[in-house]
Amino acid sequence: MQRIALPISKSIANRILLLQAIHGDPLMRVSSDMPDDVLVLHDALEQLREYKKSPITNHQSQIILHLKNCGTALRFLQVHIAQCYPGAPITLTGDPRLMERDGKPTSQTISARILHGEDIPVEPDESPYITMSRRIKEQYEKNSVICQPEGRSVLCQQSGLSGVAGLLEADWSAASYWYEYVAIHGGSLLLEGLTSDSLQGDRVVADIYAEYFGVETTFVPEGALIRSVSAAVCQPEGRSVFCQPKAVSLNFERIPDLYPAIALTCERLGITLHATGTERLRYKESDRLEAVRLHEVRNDHRIAMALMAADYPVSQDEQRCIAKSYPAFVSENCACRNNRAL
Repeated sequence: MQRIALPISKSIANRILLLQAIHGDPLMRVSSDMPDDVLVLHDALEQLREYKKSPITNHQSQIILHLKNCGTALRFLQVHIAQCYPGAPITLTGDPRLMERDGKPTSQTISARILHGEDIPVEPDESPYITMSRRIKEQYEKNSVICQPEGRSVLCQQSGLSGVAGLLEADWSAASYWYEYVAIHGGSLLLEGLTSDSLQGDRVVADIYAEYFGVETTFVPEGALIRSVSAAVCQPEGRSVFCQPKAVSLNFERIPDLYPAIALTCERLGITLHATGTERLRYKESDRLEAVRLHEVRNDHRIAMALMAADYPVSQDEQRCIAKSYPAFVSENCACRNNRAL
């Protein structure tokens, strides 16, 4: 059984980093094998922290934060700077595609406001990413401890990873490309670090692939064991078998990151996809609707991984963007393809 080491959830990690910055806690340790999106936000927050500690005379000097193509860092820092560094000469910049993003508030904007303590009412149909932010903030603050130096009661956050290790999860969005892979090529994989009670909205990928694409998920202590189930002709007499549909209708408004994997799964299996709620996909790292349709990477990590999982050609140069969220994907995809060839 091939084991897949998934990256940490960058959505969770970035929310923890922002909370640590807000509370003045040490930022979690990072390493080069983490998603670029996490490293970009971490480095930007460290630069802001050094700026705040610098002599007051240096605060007139402009600080420029380059965010590459990281939309989460852009949205989070726009709110963080307005709240914690008002009037400071701080400029946010990045790759050309990042600067083309529309300026409309997103779930990331609302999440950042919630993490900063703003009281935003719960909406019945709010984004899973906003719900995630509420839960992470609650759990993070539960991990605080009360210190009493010299009799005074003050709040002391736990430092480093000690207070947040229990919140970090493997990334369900990254897992979607392995569900795609198994649906198309068959077989089974163990996706390490996934849990059924995840904070992440993209956990629903397991249910979608079980219902429409014949990929079953069994949760074990090490993670999620996924395997393909052979499609069969439907037998309405009561026998339970998987029947591959001719068409699938899904709304991606709440699960936009799953679109590339699901769209290419449908394409490779000959299933018609009726997709709704895709309007914002045009404003991601690429126009993902066009990128999927034309099989063009366009410097978009999710398009590159989805194409590779479906065995479409992606050049080494085009593969570089995958480090944004899943640095180990290329080597693990190569290992899976080699095992298939044996």
